[in-house]
Amino acid sequence: MKLNIQLTDDDYVKAQYLHMRPRPIFKWTGYFLGALVIATITFSIFLAIVGRGDFAPTIFLGGCLAYIAFLFAFLMPRRVRKTFRQQKALQLPYSYELTDEFFISTAEYGGTKMTWDYFRKWKEGKTSFTVYQSDRIMQIIPKRAFKSEEEMVQFRELLTKKIGVART
Repeated sequence: MKLNIQLTDDDYVKAQYLHMRPRPIFKWTGYFLGALVIATITFSIFLAIVGRGDFAPTIFLGGCLAYIAFLFAFLMPRRVRKTFRQQKALQLPYSYELTDEFFISTAEYGGTKMTWDYFRKWKEGKTSFTVYQSDRIMQIIPKRAFKSEEEMVQFRELLTKKIGVART
């Protein structure tokens, strides 16, 4: 299978979100903690309204939530796009040739030929796959690079066969 790819800054941002996606246990822990914070804010507002408390805890927790939302919705994508613009090699077209034995990457200024045991894990998102050589070094493969749904299914099966089940 041969894939021709040219990443965009949007691909890079979405791959970073995919990279940061927590495992299910941490995701559900985060949901629980978020619900706990919202319940605490609601209770704090109630106490302030009935005169048994003040708005300080509510303002503090609300500020923390606003900062986290600002960080993930604005600052992180902005920084990732800046990094993408700074790294010219990320913007060049390249191709992957995927065989039963090798993962071959070719670009204008060189390439690599790796056996599948170089890779530790892989993830699948809505718009891309990430294939990891280490916890932080990954290959980004946008789903639009596949010619058909069948080719994407073959790729997913190859990843499962060579690396194992996708990490969520």
